[in-house]
Amino acid sequence: MSRLQSAFVTGAGGFIGRHLVRQLLAEQVAVVALMMPGEPVPAEWGDRVRIVVGDVRRLLELREQIGPVDAIFHLAAVVSDWGSTQSHVEVTVKGTEHAIELALGWDAHFVVTTSVCAFASALAKGRLSEGSPVGVPSSAYEFCKQEQERVTREGVARGLKGTIVRPANVFGVGSMPWVNSLVQVMREGAPCLLGSGDWDAGLVHVNNLVALLIAAARSEYVHGDVFIAADGFGVTWKTYLEALAKAAQTPPPKSLPNWLARFMASALEWWGHLRKQTQRPHLTRQTFRLMGGPNEFAIDKARRLLGYRPPVSFEAAMAELTEHFRTQRQASAGAAGATAGLESQA
Repeated sequence: MSRLQSAFVTGAGGFIGRHLVRQLLAEQVAVVALMMPGEPVPAEWGDRVRIVVGDVRRLLELREQIGPVDAIFHLAAVVSDWGSTQSHVEVTVKGTEHAIELALGWDAHFVVTTSVCAFASALAKGRLSEGSPVGVPSSAYEFCKQEQERVTREGVARGLKGTIVRPANVFGVGSMPWVNSLVQVMREGAPCLLGSGDWDAGLVHVNNLVALLIAAARSEYVHGDVFIAADGFGVTWKTYLEALAKAAQTPPPKSLPNWLARFMASALEWWGHLRKQTQRPHLTRQTFRLMGGPNEFAIDKARRLLGYRPPVSFEAAMAELTEHFRTQRQASAGAAGATAGLESQA
């Protein structure tokens, strides 16, 4: 088992990063967190996390501030399927190369979080495992996730202790694409279910992903081994979106015919590129690949080699989201009541 008493986390202030840091602290791991300039530090960290402020593209300049660690969890990346390839490469790929150089210098275990989007055009066709061939990317995000894995393998050839983790669709409290954005779409009455949605959603709860990341960092699988992080099979998009609507008390999800969604994804991308628009279209080819067909992400390898058992069930995850949205509604009602009281006194 690899030593894990200290860790450096890039992207520590993001959705996955905050959950990872919380669990590392719970396991008595000393954490150094990379935060972007102006990024708020979670209050729960207190003085237990050493903060380094800087740019992931200039990590090597921060080497002395960070100091040697046992493991580097590299999460920082551009998380969008829109934008120029150059901007994605500069942050996602170049940042990964810098993190690899730090790991090589410290002989640290490098655990990089890529994505099932590395499968690219192989998505939405059924069962996928670590041994499944990847397809052709349609977005800069998919391309750079493949590139992150390539530069990691190159690092391993130079002596890097490296492990690649491909998360599925990460949900939980705070997830922007798979919780907050979908809830907003349902509140607006717009469709977010593609076709019948009666196929596997390929989900992973954020705390299940964190459990696998830490298990990977503690393991001896350091030769560029790839592990898929998912919750297993059985939860369809229809099941998930209906449960999410119930948790957030929104109207039930509306459906867009799958053939129309496939056409619109390509057409909206084409139009967006033609107009050089900076805002991503509502539907893209990458979104269609993730939602418009079955994505059965196998976790047999992680179970067998890492002893991975997802600690959070789907039922527990939805109960957590239900409580989260209930608390939000109470806070909003309280704020509205306080405002009304002030207005009545004016």
